[in-house]
Amino acid sequence: MLKKLDWYTIKTYFGPFIFIFSVLFFIFMVQFAWQEMEKFAGKGLDMVTIFELLFYLGLSVVQLVMPLTILLAAIMTFGGFGERYELAAMKSTGISLGRIMLPLFIMVSLLSVGLYYFSDYVVPKSQQKARNMLINIARTKPAVNFEPGVFVMGIPGFSMKVGDKSGDDGQFVEDVFIHKDVNAFENQQTIVASRGIFEPAEDQRFLRLSLFEGYFYEDEIHNKSREVLKRQPFRQIKFDTMVQYIDVSALVEKAIEDEKVTDHYKFMNSKDLVNRIDTLKMNDSITYVKMFDERYQTLLPRYYMLDSVSQHQTEAIPLPNLEEVKEEDRISIYKSAIAEVERDKTFYNATKSEISGRNKNKARHVLVLVRNYSNALMCIAFFLIGAPLGAIIRKGGVGMPVVVAIIIFILFYLVYMYTENLAKNGELDPYWASWSPVIVFFPMGLYFTYKAMTDSDIFDIESYIKPFRKLFAIFGTKKKEHARYQ
Repeated sequence: MLKKLDWYTIKTYFGPFIFIFSVLFFIFMVQFAWQEMEKFAGKGLDMVTIFELLFYLGLSVVQLVMPLTILLAAIMTFGGFGERYELAAMKSTGISLGRIMLPLFIMVSLLSVGLYYFSDYVVPKSQQKARNMLINIARTKPAVNFEPGVFVMGIPGFSMKVGDKSGDDGQFVEDVFIHKDVNAFENQQTIVASRGIFEPAEDQRFLRLSLFEGYFYEDEIHNKSREVLKRQPFRQIKFDTMVQYIDVSALVEKAIEDEKVTDHYKFMNSKDLVNRIDTLKMNDSITYVKMFDERYQTLLPRYYMLDSVSQHQTEAIPLPNLEEVKEEDRISIYKSAIAEVERDKTFYNATKSEISGRNKNKARHVLVLVRNYSNALMCIAFFLIGAPLGAIIRKGGVGMPVVVAIIIFILFYLVYMYTENLAKNGELDPYWASWSPVIVFFPMGLYFTYKAMTDSDIFDIESYIKPFRKLFAIFGTKKKEHARYQ
């Protein structure tokens, strides 16, 4: 049963906790929005839609904000207890530091469980919601995809570029350049217009673009000889108004299909991820066995030939003596061997790329799955680091606690991102990468807790130098005694 002292500790802790979480969440969201805003701002989207989209995309920052909040709030709370001599008063009544930390440890454990369920259910849903919003924006506002001065390759059959665009939805464009995507042996078509307007077509499968004051260029080269092309004049048509219908049915169908996609690993909870990882492992095993069998059947005829008596018996082919072979045949053998080696290298590189791609895909699934658990445990690890450090530092407020918390969090973030990138590149096992922050910082938290409970001053440099001084003193004494007897 909680006592008044426990309620006081919890109340003192959750005051800074709520304030710090709000500030950090705002800071992380602003940083995220600053990075992503240029993709949406000024492209015909209203601010409500932009902020809603950024909110759904940025909910994942809670996974990093929560551990940092727990760390900083713990340092500030226990640092304030030490600075106001409340911690000394508690200990003078016979209450140990571990007992003072116990109610907050229980609360932080509950928060870590809540973070796990948040990462497992809320974050995947928010990512899926953000993806659907992006797809709907691409369908309803095609002009959003057009960046002034940049060629757009996403429209089937065309490469387009606009110099500038304006309007509420970016429907008014200037300096339009359209080129039909064909090969070098088909008719070439290019349209250049000073301005244009995107308008909704009667059929949603098409995009209507009205062009004004431009030129239509065409070069007919299909099924024509070189001599005919030399004499053929270049066609140029000037127009005041031209309506171009662009078939975007493939984009619409793809958007509808993508909108129904729910099996992306970012949209899955732990149960679905476990099933998907097992399926990937099974599929990889079947694929690797099939690849090995195919390669074995390809390499076998090079070194063995089947016996005419039994198809299951093999006989080694004797190697020729190259010194007894004619020079023409020797060159042919060399070329054949080089060709075989090149084919083996090509197969090896292709196999390596396929295996690497499969491993990277599986690693991303594992990282999302295991990070849900490791991020939750990091809340406990950071509390075990922050509370003892606050008791040792004995400084409250936002001065020294903030500096210490930022240093620790930077170290955590470096380990977090470095191991994650190694795992995504296939250079580190994803399970080790996911658990590496816990492996590094959990023992650190236990060490700080032990030092604080035994009233050890871990920031006293003299306590770390003293053993080395004793060691140097021993060797220094022996050296002096040896010199004396010389």
